[in-house]
Amino acid sequence: MTRRIFLAGLYHETHTFLAARTGLDAFRRSIFRLGNAIIAGNRGDSSPAGGFLDVAEARGWEVIPAIQMAAEPSGLVTEEVVETFEAHLYSTLAAVAGRIDGVFLVLHGAMVSEQRDDVEGSVLAGVRAVLEMAGVDVPVVGVLDLHGNVSQAMIDNSTALVAYRENPHTDARETAVRAAELLGRLMDGMQVAQVHRETPWVLPPLGTGSADSPMRELHARARAIEAAGAGIVNINVMAGYAYADIACCGVSFSAVTTGDPALAAARLGELQELLEAHVAEGYPPEDDLATALARADALPPGTGPVLLIEAADNIGGGTPGDATGTLAPLLASGRTGIVAALCDPAAVARCMEAGIGAEVDLMLGGHTDTHHGAPVAFRGRVKLLSDGQFRLENPRSHMASMRGSLIDMGPSAVVVNERATIALNSVKTAPMDLGHLHSLGVRPEEAEYVIVKAAVSHRAAYDAIARASLRIDAPGLGTSNLRRLPYRKLAGKHLSAP
Repeated sequence: MTRRIFLAGLYHETHTFLAARTGLDAFRRSIFRLGNAIIAGNRGDSSPAGGFLDVAEARGWEVIPAIQMAAEPSGLVTEEVVETFEAHLYSTLAAVAGRIDGVFLVLHGAMVSEQRDDVEGSVLAGVRAVLEMAGVDVPVVGVLDLHGNVSQAMIDNSTALVAYRENPHTDARETAVRAAELLGRLMDGMQVAQVHRETPWVLPPLGTGSADSPMRELHARARAIEAAGAGIVNINVMAGYAYADIACCGVSFSAVTTGDPALAAARLGELQELLEAHVAEGYPPEDDLATALARADALPPGTGPVLLIEAADNIGGGTPGDATGTLAPLLASGRTGIVAALCDPAAVARCMEAGIGAEVDLMLGGHTDTHHGAPVAFRGRVKLLSDGQFRLENPRSHMASMRGSLIDMGPSAVVVNERATIALNSVKTAPMDLGHLHSLGVRPEEAEYVIVKAAVSHRAAYDAIARASLRIDAPGLGTSNLRRLPYRKLAGKHLSAP
């Protein structure tokens, strides 16, 4: 008998402290697909939807695609976005509910709208309500980003949630494959329960790398618990997303088990104890720029650039990508061999107007708000103009989990002078793949210093080329010092090491 699977996706990591709202236009610029366009747009790539489709094709499942929406991490999502998604999702599901065998959802886990702190929990509850209205009891399986803030509502209204295990997210496709295979077992009759454990710890993105403590130890213990049996078939170690001011923000654990839920809950308690034994390492220190440059000067001779990690403007974490808190003083220091990338549509337009080879005077960055520095004066020559499209050099890069394999940075330009090479994009583009700069003729491998607007997601691309990596304490709403942010809803949560 052919299995029929209902497929949909809603993906956004919401930074609630940003003033700008994320509307439908942001989703239409990134991913907004209906029906069979979902299959055509994801087949063969390394996205979660692509991984699911590979399993479905191999198993001969019939996929009923509904709607897929995704946008770059950014500010609060307008209610129109969620209502648009839900209207199509629920109407399509209601029309086919009587003839499906399962539901597969590609979600993020940290989406917040103007009226809903827990969008994924609300959507999953809506899916469950449509199925109950139709008298249908089928498994509902969802894929989550490792940085999801998981609520009890998400657990209660799904059969199984399966999260990424790697940060950078090089395993997005593989996670979807695991989730799809679990869906297959559920459709074959396997009975499971889910248990959930919230913790009081909120870690900055800089402290959530899967190769670093505490995430390294947590994932190792989770895999050991799964291997020990006792019916626990999946454990999610959720790093959480610190910049969502919602009650369930922070590190959490969940498990899918065929055995005793009380035993699974006890194992999650062990994971919290392990977290607390290593939690101080989840708040890594940063240096001011002057101290970092002194560290760079003291390095032994070597090849490759020094990476200046500007997590305060972590594009993959939602910030605007136009902060100048590191660039401005670095330029003023008189150092050379600098490479940086900024999102600055106005500067790109000025370069386009001037043309290749022209000398231009620009005021770069600092245009979004007052949190990310002021515009910095830069006089340089327009070296390159581009439509900003490129294909990922690493098809398994962190970016594939968000945008698939073909990336559109919007109209882009490169300006150079005796000190720096600046890549300018019209659409903010996280430094998760070297194709970001290589496609613009910029060779970060040959630089002295590269400003990297990320926390962890850049590592799969940049660590291999770097001589050293230094964390910079700069202004911005992606700050790793969470106590600088005006939280209102995190009662009982810890924002720093004990």
